Amino acid sequence: MRLDNPLLVRWEYASEERLAKRNGLLRELIDGDHPEDVAFAAVAEVKPRTLLDVGCGTGEFTRRLADELGAEVQAVDVSPRMVELTSALGIPAEVAEVESLPIEDRRFDCVYAGWVLYHAADPARAIAECARVLGPEGRLVAATVCGDNIAEIWALIGDPEPRTPLSFSCANGAELLRTSFRHVEQRDIDASLVFPDAERMRTFVASTIDRAHLAPRVPELTEPFRATTRHAVFVAERPL
Repeated sequence: MRLDNPLLVRWEYASEERLAKRNGLLRELIDGDHPEDVAFAAVAEVKPRTLLDVGCGTGEFTRRLADELGAEVQAVDVSPRMVELTSALGIPAEVAEVESLPIEDRRFDCVYAGWVLYHAADPARAIAECARVLGPEGRLVAATVCGDNIAEIWALIGDPEPRTPLSFSCANGAELLRTSFRHVEQRDIDASLVFPDAERMRTFVASTIDRAHLAPRVPELTEPFRATTRHAVFVAERPL
């Protein structure tokens, strides 16, 4: 199952329940640096006056960016429901694809793309669009997961099928970004998810996009189970 399939993306994000469940469990169970905090710090470093959030999701992180940075923030998402939720939080938002942003050139100081570029049908084009709407010294902060993210869970439940590699990941993100930016930095984040019981793990697996059907395979646990969560935050600057 490819996470850049447009039909899958629209189906997954037609409502917020599964996304909210995944994000909530990540915040609850994580032991170590939260990847969203690392991404937030990367945005905050440049003190942006204007900021675009592409793939804004439920808008909670977008609202945090506006509140804590004092920036003028706009948002886009392919999901009308996510745009509705973000707008309800007072953030100007509209339905749009990251590969074709309805925004003029050099509009923003910073673009944030959190765990979204691997959903784009053409990630290189999506990155080029992010570069286009940035000023000459602009920064793109793009977050993603690594191929071996929470590998211990999939080993535990005996996942019978190899996962399709992400189109934008820890492995190839820097290479893709260098096609549109002069400077690219990769910040890796390793932490742990600590599952206190099997029910919490089943709930988490059931909230994933491509492996929800494996939730019944989670065995009973006799002690807390620790899985390594691996993410990367890319910082790309100075669009070509």
